Amino acid sequence: MKKCAFLFSVLCFSILNAQTDKNVEEHQVQIGLPMPAILYEKGISNNSTLSLEAVTGFELRGCTGCETQYGIRAILRGQYRYYYNLERRIRKGKNITGNTGNYVGGLMLVQFGNPIIGNIQRPDIFGAGPVYGIQRTYRRGFFYRLEGGAAYLEDGFGSGVGLVLAARIGWVLRKRR
Repeated sequence: MKKCAFLFSVLCFSILNAQTDKNVEEHQVQIGLPMPAILYEKGISNNSTLSLEAVTGFELRGCTGCETQYGIRAILRGQYRYYYNLERRIRKGKNITGNTGNYVGGLMLVQFGNPIIGNIQRPDIFGAGPVYGIQRTYRRGFFYRLEGGAAYLEDGFGSGVGLVLAARIGWVLRKRR
């Protein structure tokens, strides 16, 4: 019985220790601008996270001799991120709070065709592909993120490979670690 209690204690300690040794945040919520966005990011391993982001996108279409159209659309993004330079940042004494680092990952997105506001109608767009990004979070929670990659995109008219670019600024809503 003592051996079982000892093994159980060692197992609990190792699980708790593994949870606190993550380089990434356990949970993180970000509010983004310039278009309103909210992101939830969950640490799943030492340097990896899964995120779900609801964001709005703006589209403007116009030409000579035609009516200018616009639309604000809802976009849902799911992402796996592997932060590959966190150990190096720690060794150099740099900040990793708020998942500050460079990452590679996979992106899945859905851009809904019917606008929340506006008059441009189009089918839903589905996409998936690899991305590379950088994210920096500062002391008071301000962050910026730049991201780019290629994605397979599909809508009601066809499919193909396209460029995916994202830039976001905002604030991380969290306790400081």
